[in-house]
Amino acid sequence: MRVCFILLVFLLTKFSILSSLEKVLQLSDVPRSMEEMFAYHVEVKAFSPLLARRSCKVFLQQFDRDKLYLLQNEAETYLNLSDEKAKEIVSNYHKGTFPDFEVLNVLLQRSIARNRRLRAEVQEAIISEGDALLSEEARPSFNRYSFAKNEYELREKLRKYYLSVLQGYGDRYGLSKLSPEQISRVFKLSERKRQRIEATYYMQERSGEMVPKGMEEHYLALHLLKAMARSLDAHSAYYSPEEAYDVRMSLKKEFAGVGVILQEEVEGIYVKDLIKEGPAARSKNVFSGDKLLKINELDINELGFDEVLDRMKGRKGSVVELELHHPDHGKRKVRLQREKIVLDGERLSYSAQKVEGGIIGTVVLPSFYDNGHGVSAERDLREALKALKEQGALLGLVIDLRENSGGFLAQAIKISGMFILEGIVVISKYANGEIRYMRDLDARSYFDGPLVLLTSKASASAAEVVAQALQDYGVALVVGDERTYGKGSMQYQTITDEKASVFYKVTIGRYYTISGKSTQIEGVQADLVVPTFFSPYKIGERYLEYPLDGDHLPAQFYDPIYHVKARSYQDFVHHIAPYLQNFEKRWKKMVPALQAKSQKRRSLSQNYQKYLRAVNKKENHETLTDYPMMESVRIVQDMYELSR
Repeated sequence: MRVCFILLVFLLTKFSILSSLEKVLQLSDVPRSMEEMFAYHVEVKAFSPLLARRSCKVFLQQFDRDKLYLLQNEAETYLNLSDEKAKEIVSNYHKGTFPDFEVLNVLLQRSIARNRRLRAEVQEAIISEGDALLSEEARPSFNRYSFAKNEYELREKLRKYYLSVLQGYGDRYGLSKLSPEQISRVFKLSERKRQRIEATYYMQERSGEMVPKGMEEHYLALHLLKAMARSLDAHSAYYSPEEAYDVRMSLKKEFAGVGVILQEEVEGIYVKDLIKEGPAARSKNVFSGDKLLKINELDINELGFDEVLDRMKGRKGSVVELELHHPDHGKRKVRLQREKIVLDGERLSYSAQKVEGGIIGTVVLPSFYDNGHGVSAERDLREALKALKEQGALLGLVIDLRENSGGFLAQAIKISGMFILEGIVVISKYANGEIRYMRDLDARSYFDGPLVLLTSKASASAAEVVAQALQDYGVALVVGDERTYGKGSMQYQTITDEKASVFYKVTIGRYYTISGKSTQIEGVQADLVVPTFFSPYKIGERYLEYPLDGDHLPAQFYDPIYHVKARSYQDFVHHIAPYLQNFEKRWKKMVPALQAKSQKRRSLSQNYQKYLRAVNKKENHETLTDYPMMESVRIVQDMYELSR
């Protein structure tokens, strides 16, 4: 979460919306793609009236998430489908036709035209009022949870929305007042961003030009596939090629480019940051704060932001010329050669806390990444442990998974295996009842001392696999929010396949750890609760639409590798994993004593009370001491001392 927004939006590898298309979709492609996803899905095998209702709802939500376009009576028609209409949509689906969604798309286009007229009126009125005073007292209350009943209410809602946009701009730059000229520039930027989104629905124009013939059907089919895939469950999804590229880049931590991060501001497009050791940084002639003027002699004022990003992309070894301006460095032209860049900023980081007798290592693991060319979370963790041990006696370790939302399951298994001698890490159960066992085959343990996994409500998927497995094996304690996210499902995906022509992920099964627990819905329960800044928020699988239910392993199952037929899960553990029966869970036994020490520290700490007040009020935590990490280090110290 820390830099995900920047990476996925502003890195100079993003495709433009038209030129990136691998394939122009037709409505006839919709059932073909959905049938492919049904074949994989763990539960849903056919398009049904239930999915018809969900699809209509999601189609509206992905267009009008903040309820700024449609009126209540317009939306209700599609949010409350009759049984007859739902069955009709299913019948048309099997014919490869979608008349109801075509009518809905026309409604959305009309709402865009109305919205453009109303927001022009609202913006003009706000500008004519003069300076905008930005204060907590004047902060507007914008309701994004209900549709306006009529056009008057919609206009008032838009007014509150744009006042909140100004307030947000003021918060970002520390401004208490905006002049009419500043307000106008903020609105122009907001308008550019909004019209880029509208362009895929409102086909009459795009950047002053007609949309290419055939694209109307393409975008309707794309929005339909997104809605239908999302209606399967909380994690199935369909992606455009540019979205798939961004996800692939975030997983593999590498791309071809010049190493510049751009941001669209009210005054233009600026260099927000440089990627360390990238071509731009090495040139010593590109600076954070540079305003981008031209790309290959083309004035960027003639381009939209997506088009700027498209022109910045290119194959490894190609050259791009930028014209830049900076108040301190003047105007200049810079020629840069694109090359492969590894995103170190989103890779593992570590540090050492000195304590009596040695050090306690702290590792921040943002995701389970693997680019297939030597850059992986497991390799980085092995190197981090080696480096920490060179700094002193490694008495304990904290691995921070608070903002880790997952990644490659194979990496999670390898990292779990670094702390156990051998054994099953994940048990997977698929739609056809097949059960697979994913094992750690490395008989080495890279660290067997006090280990804390710091988690939060945002720790999900592969992060939960690691937390639950190491908790089950008794080699680590889990500290943080009461529970983690609760994603216990697996997805098959085509996103990382660069040769794929369509990009989707679909839920194909559930996973369990050696204890037989599934993290679905319930998540991993903390051994010691130390609230993180995520704790007051409703985050987790249980708050998503259409989550899978949690379940348990069947009472009887068969291990094809060891050829053991078990009458119960306990039987299975006894035959397959006897080491679990005999393992002395020394850390688990310490929990009452550790909890007493932790609670006493917190009750006496003014820093903790200040932190807790800020968390509960949902205030900005970035200026505060990272108390959960500080307390985790102290808990590791307690574990070490109690084990001596």
